[in-house]
Amino acid sequence: MIKVDMTRRNVLALAGAAGAGYLMGSSAGRAASANTLVFIGWSHTEAGSKPFLEQTFEKYRSENKDIKLDTVGVPFAQMETTLLLRKRSNQQTDVGQLQERWLSPFVAAGGMFDVDEIFGKEFIDRTYHPSALAMTKVNGKRYALPWVTGSTGLVAHAKVLQDAGVKEMPKTIDAFVDALRAVKKAKPSSSPMGFSTKNPSLTQLETQLFLWTFGGTFFKDTEVVVDSDANRQALALLADLVKEGLILPGNDRFDIRRLYAQEQVAFYPDPPLARAFARAQSGQGEAYDKNVVPVAMPVLKAGDAPVSIQWGHLLGFFNYGGAKPTPDGATGRFVNLVSQPETQIAYYKETGVFPATNAAISSLKDDAYLTKWIDLSSTARPDELSSFSNANELRTVIGEEVAAAMLGQKTPADALKSMSDRLKSIGPKK
Repeated sequence: MIKVDMTRRNVLALAGAAGAGYLMGSSAGRAASANTLVFIGWSHTEAGSKPFLEQTFEKYRSENKDIKLDTVGVPFAQMETTLLLRKRSNQQTDVGQLQERWLSPFVAAGGMFDVDEIFGKEFIDRTYHPSALAMTKVNGKRYALPWVTGSTGLVAHAKVLQDAGVKEMPKTIDAFVDALRAVKKAKPSSSPMGFSTKNPSLTQLETQLFLWTFGGTFFKDTEVVVDSDANRQALALLADLVKEGLILPGNDRFDIRRLYAQEQVAFYPDPPLARAFARAQSGQGEAYDKNVVPVAMPVLKAGDAPVSIQWGHLLGFFNYGGAKPTPDGATGRFVNLVSQPETQIAYYKETGVFPATNAAISSLKDDAYLTKWIDLSSTARPDELSSFSNANELRTVIGEEVAAAMLGQKTPADALKSMSDRLKSIGPKK
């Protein structure tokens, strides 16, 4: 078993008090049993998805009266810490909801099952969409099943662009900047490009789209390569967009979603839930759908491939104080229920999260929003930091330095030099 790195242990020590309440979930003190299943996640604590998931859990219980299903709900921000605390105490945890970029650190920490060995490669390949399965692999093995899929890419606001006289979606960076200027002229108080500058984690993720577009990258394997000409060009563009008022600083994605629904944002990066947020925050429901358009990230020059970032929710299977999962046991029956096409489609219609199975996606082939986004996700790349066990520490450094450049506190060159030095001092760990 690979040991958890020192940074992770420090995080646990600092967060112990915050996570203690969740550590003592409903399965506390119970011996491992093939007739119990403990699921831990965050989506069933959130208003938008709680009713549907509670119904799904009740359906599981009614169809599997020989199984005792315990569900532990944890706020998203405390999910990683809680899972690690449960590992440390060998607290029964059979199935856990994971963000795709958490998978590698949990694999490194140990105690996760290879899903091909449990459910069979043929079943997995047949059941799940290739773009969704791309998120489940670490070091050549698959350690999770996809639950919902998509990517973090660019969302456009059709009405904002139309009001500004922008007749077609920009395909290159130059055309993109021209479109932002047109929107700013038409709506002087707007933030034509929505970009997170007050949340380092989101800042890192969104910056990545621009770095990749210019041919840059943060790392080459574990080598820090952020101080490059390509990255200087990308960061200079972001800083210039702030100077021109084309990005209004001081927002994060939650602020930007609200501004988008108020028709003050023309483009911003988001996962597929963008439409669900626009429906809710505009107050117009499905009538607002016509404005929410997934678009390819603009490229530096014609012929380049547009970039996006893998995004999704996974189901991880943990060897924490429970019985080994089997396809026909408690865990296998849970997987079967949440992977059924009707369950996946209903979950999408209720919450806006995309299904991950081939059958569900095929059944929704007439849904232009979903099919366009799935198509754009076909070349999505993993978040560069997702393979590092100390990703959160690295993410904070990157986000802080990018924000310093965008806010004019440092030049882009100085920010990248400082970022490089700090990342090398920490050292990315796998």
